[in-house]
Amino acid sequence: ALKQLSVVDSLSKNVALLKCSLERIINNRSREDGCCPLDWKLFGSSCYFFSASTLSWNKSRDWCESHQSHLIILTNDKEWDFVTHQTIPELFWVGLSDGRTGRWEWVNQNPYTIDRRRWVPGQPNSWTGHGLGPGDEDCAHLHRSGRLNDAHCSKPMRYICQKHSLRP
Repeated sequence: ALKQLSVVDSLSKNVALLKCSLERIINNRSREDGCCPLDWKLFGSSCYFFSASTLSWNKSRDWCESHQSHLIILTNDKEWDFVTHQTIPELFWVGLSDGRTGRWEWVNQNPYTIDRRRWVPGQPNSWTGHGLGPGDEDCAHLHRSGRLNDAHCSKPMRYICQKHSLRP
């Protein structure tokens, strides 16, 4: 069974590289543009996976890590626009939490300074009346408006994973 899994993994990588080469030809892109695995979207030098299924924030983080990626870290306005164009009007977990230290930080432990224009008005509010067990709202997600909101980490939502693009 382990050998079959290895063969399937190898075939998947080959299909992804062929897909990459074909997309490069169709879109007249250079080799430097990079490529993404099947079902991932390329933007800049990163690949993004927008899930259709829902998981808690912790399980979303784990899923991303098991696919050699991480929950998304939003770094600039162009990336923000690309991502929110894919997500509105759904809810998606991002890689931002204040659960570890009480201060907002990305999953790579880089600190996050709150930018009010990126949050739903009145958020984050660490609301405790959610009825989802102990604790307040320690995890951030993209709201239907494309702005951030804090929510209880156990709430199932879609999620966005991010990783560097492939260079075949």
